[in-house]
Amino acid sequence: MQVRVLLILILSSVLITHAKVDKFTCDAPADIVMLVDGSESISEDNFQTVKTFLERFVRSFEIGSNQIRIGLVQYSNDPKIEWHLNTHSTKEAVIDAVRILPYKGGGTETGLALMYIMENSFKAESGSRPDVPKIVILITDGISRDDVLSPAQRLRDAGIELFAIGVKDADENELIAIASPPEETHVYNVADFSLMLDIVEGLSRSVCECVSELNREISVNIHTCETPAIADIVILVDGSWSISRFSFKTVRSFLGMFVKSFAVGSDQTRIGLVLYSKDSWIEWNLNTHSTKKSVIDAVKNLPYKGGYALTGLALTYIMEKSFKAESGSRPDVPKIVILITDGESRDDVLSPAQRLRDAGIELFAIGVLNADKKKLRAIASRKKETHVYYVRDVSLMLDIVEGLSRSVCERVSELNREISGEKGSAASSDLLTSEFTARRFCVTRPADL
Repeated sequence: MQVRVLLILILSSVLITHAKVDKFTCDAPADIVMLVDGSESISEDNFQTVKTFLERFVRSFEIGSNQIRIGLVQYSNDPKIEWHLNTHSTKEAVIDAVRILPYKGGGTETGLALMYIMENSFKAESGSRPDVPKIVILITDGISRDDVLSPAQRLRDAGIELFAIGVKDADENELIAIASPPEETHVYNVADFSLMLDIVEGLSRSVCECVSELNREISVNIHTCETPAIADIVILVDGSWSISRFSFKTVRSFLGMFVKSFAVGSDQTRIGLVLYSKDSWIEWNLNTHSTKKSVIDAVKNLPYKGGYALTGLALTYIMEKSFKAESGSRPDVPKIVILITDGESRDDVLSPAQRLRDAGIELFAIGVLNADKKKLRAIASRKKETHVYYVRDVSLMLDIVEGLSRSVCERVSELNREISGEKGSAASSDLLTSEFTARRFCVTRPADL
């Protein structure tokens, strides 16, 4: 009897699990191009497994002219468009096309294939739409015979998100070099074709989450800081357990959108980042990245740490480590700290915050979830309506990015004017002193002074 009950429970669990898988669908709009290796190393039998994988992947998405569009390119020595993004307008039509997909054969030239889809697949005439996330999913079983780095970089630079799936003899380092960050959601590698079906659900969910994030980013207005925003900005990010691994993806999106607002460069805005929980560590210094793209890529790779939060210790840490010449901090440049936290600190935050403010460092505080609003106000500088932000859920963080970017931009401009004014006053004072000294000691000053 007990065995029978146990079997019923196991069967019920399996049925529930399958039901959950079947219910998972993604309907946010996106243009997805599948790039499928059809080289001779795969074999006919394994190519059937690839097609089954593709069919199951397609079933997770709502296909339509205003929803998900899926195109497919098969490649070996030469790429071939099997169908465009606008060829099939229903899920059933895409699945039928997958089932009759022919096996190509030949060598593996992934770099050429990546260039091919860059030039042919994401065009209006091929069905690609403006203001819609662009996704490429590469499936390959071997090392490419040509360069993949430059073509992959071109796709990423064009705002196309790359996922890389490797099977059997695929080179994991090559997959990582091709894929967009973060690696843990964009790179999949299995030892054999028989294991491909084990990753289809995980891939589908990762792609769907990525599409949702990209759609949110597209819909959010980004304030472009058009003034000469010369500043040293250190972002202090709470990476404790109270922010879940899933929610941390939204934090990354928020940071990426904030960075887009500024002209990043060695002579413009410099951005460093410190991640903290019970300990603090510099993810990158102010002088580590000299371009906006480099900072955004670093944000996408920002790791999730866990632990409990000691915000006071973290504030002291950046005071002692981040605003130093060897870390890229410059004299006579506005210094900004942007704190992002989701909970109450277990240590004192008031004294470390005061030390930063006394050193002329401007503090902005962003609270999420269980953050203590009073402490946020106590940490932040100046006007609380421009320096303190609070959202009740991580999912709402993107709603405040424009306001924060605008406030930081305006404050940086004010501080730069103040610094320029101080320099001007000092120069005028020096000039008056010099003229007084010249008259007093009958010294003739050069005409150009």
